[in-house]
Amino acid sequence: MAQKYTVTLDAIKEWLDDDLSLQTLKNQYTLQQIYDLIENKEEIEDEDELYSALLDVMYATRPQGVL
Repeated sequence: MAQKYTVTLDAIKEWLDDDLSLQTLKNQYTLQQIYDLIENKEEIEDEDELYSALLDVMYATRPQGVL
């Protein structure tokens, strides 16, 4: 049976260090805060889903400006 994927602070840090599109998130929050903001961590099954979850966090925490 395959090992279940687990979201860890190290996995989050790798994405933040490697992906420029996540720099806003990295600059605004600590690793622990980002970890805490990820919804349904137990349902994330691989790195791609973690990346999508990080994008969701970035989208959800963006400033709500008026256009």
